[in-house]
Amino acid sequence: MEPVKIITDIFLYIFEAWVFGFYANLISNPRKKTTLRISCIAIGYIALLIIYEWNNLIATGISIVVINAFLLSFLYKTNIKSALFHAFVLFGIMAASEAVTMAIVTLVANGGFDFSKTDHSTYVLDVIISKLVYFALLVMIASPFAKSKNKQFSIKAYWILLMVPLSGIVTVTLLRNVAITSELSFKSYVLWIVSAVLLLFSNIIVFVLFQTSQKNAADLSELKAIQLQNETDAKYLNILEQSNKDMQIFAHDMKNHLTQIRSAASFDDAKKYLDAIYPELEKFSSVGISQNKMLDLIISKYLRLCESKNIAFSVDVKTANLHYIADTDLSALLNNLLDNAVEAAEKSENGFVKLAVFSKNQLYDGLTVLNSCCTVPLTRGEQLETTKSNKKLHGIGIKSILKVVEKYNGIYDWNYNESTKTFETIIAFPNQK
Repeated sequence: MEPVKIITDIFLYIFEAWVFGFYANLISNPRKKTTLRISCIAIGYIALLIIYEWNNLIATGISIVVINAFLLSFLYKTNIKSALFHAFVLFGIMAASEAVTMAIVTLVANGGFDFSKTDHSTYVLDVIISKLVYFALLVMIASPFAKSKNKQFSIKAYWILLMVPLSGIVTVTLLRNVAITSELSFKSYVLWIVSAVLLLFSNIIVFVLFQTSQKNAADLSELKAIQLQNETDAKYLNILEQSNKDMQIFAHDMKNHLTQIRSAASFDDAKKYLDAIYPELEKFSSVGISQNKMLDLIISKYLRLCESKNIAFSVDVKTANLHYIADTDLSALLNNLLDNAVEAAEKSENGFVKLAVFSKNQLYDGLTVLNSCCTVPLTRGEQLETTKSNKKLHGIGIKSILKVVEKYNGIYDWNYNESTKTFETIIAFPNQK
């Protein structure tokens, strides 16, 4: 029994060492390099294996908590208090998995956990069941910590993957039951054990791939955010440069304008001339007015778009700039809102679009888009419906708007005034300083 037990225990601690690393990477960010982390975890769990072989339960329990707490605080960005908490969580889950395994073995095979140690095959299978239960419980406990650490973490996919260790528990329990109730040849016994061990380590492969995909997704999201920021900065600088050139031209022409005003025959003539050149000055006021680059870019984009379509476009963003909304979300929100507004205004007489962003009593930030609209919007209940012919391909813009509003705990409403032929979208976000 001893050689089998020792070999089984070695595999057991290899698996537990990986489980520790998996859990640590879910709840925290690494402090040390990968090579050092692997080396320290290996040394720590070799020490735990040696202590476990002494068959002293108290020493083993204390060692598990102390070594896991040390590894968490030394290798990961976790303070001592948090490291101790998670070390006790790991120990508690391990103890619970032993109890659950005893219950499963007793229920299915009418045998106790201690009894199983007298037989080679059942001891190995009981250990594998115990570790699969340990891993399944850990997966369930770790999910909220993982989500708080990484907002991109997919809870749905994570819980679906939980089926892997759960199905493993059922399969190995069935193998154990067959091993007890049937007389297996040595060859069958070996194949039985190898199958169970491969099943155990297949869990590692599946969750390593999942963890890698989550990390790649987070890295890709970060790269996209950096790329978007760089593109935003480049576009912003181009707009400023163009605005600067336009301002230089306007400054050069100002001498002629002043001369014309000075030679005006009457005050009314001078006023008419000023009214004529005033829109030129308005063009320069749309860049840099909000101190939010993405918002300024969107305003500049629709100022030029509306100008090309002969749509009056006015902006009021004096008291708020929605700085707490991510650029990607702000772009999705405003581009969809203003695209719909411009499309409606283009189809109406004397089309106009008015955008306002404001703060109300420091409690919430308001966003309103008012536009001319000659047709009554289509609705289903209180929900807006797309007017496009292909319902499946269109209507995504409204969903995108609602998604952003929900993400930032906002409130969305709309109103159509038939008498004035105007459509207004009203959005309120809790004020975030």
